[in-house]
Amino acid sequence: MPRASKAPVPSRARNTKSAIEAILDAATELRPTPGYINGTDYADWSVEATPVLLRALADLAQHHNEGELADDLRRFSGPMCLEPLYDDPSKNCSPRSFCAEVVASEGEPCPEHSPANADALGRCIYPDRGRLCREPRVHGKDRCAGHVKLCLVVQLDGTVCGRRSCGVPKHKRIAAASAAEAVAVPASS
Repeated sequence: MPRASKAPVPSRARNTKSAIEAILDAATELRPTPGYINGTDYADWSVEATPVLLRALADLAQHHNEGELADDLRRFSGPMCLEPLYDDPSKNCSPRSFCAEVVASEGEPCPEHSPANADALGRCIYPDRGRLCREPRVHGKDRCAGHVKLCLVVQLDGTVCGRRSCGVPKHKRIAAASAAEAVAVPASS
């Protein structure tokens, strides 16, 4: 009995169009995710692909007219702010998402999530290692319970003093002048 020759059935891997679609579908799933269960520290978030792979996927997506995906993948391939975002920052719960704004170097916050913008965000104004402090503010104060007694005077070398109940006379005068200025501003508004 003669055998009928079987034509090879192209598998998904051999079908170039299907393979590219599968790769791009998988690439849409890539996004920063927390490495730990709670993901409350910016350093806990990462994209589960190397920057080189992300850029290659971005080029592939761009070539196949997937501009939005290409932009996301390029953004994910470089350093991002990765500040966890909360529905209610006063509650200590898991973040709902993350900030993925591009920054100049790893570990740096974006302008919106920098300590300089903490007051506008209703967060503790003490710069916690160059990041936003996530502890809730003490009622009527601009800092959290852990930072309320720390000196905020910027020294000549550009660093914050940071001493608890600082006794440096010049720092006390500067802090008193800042407090008086802060009280005077709302009264005149």
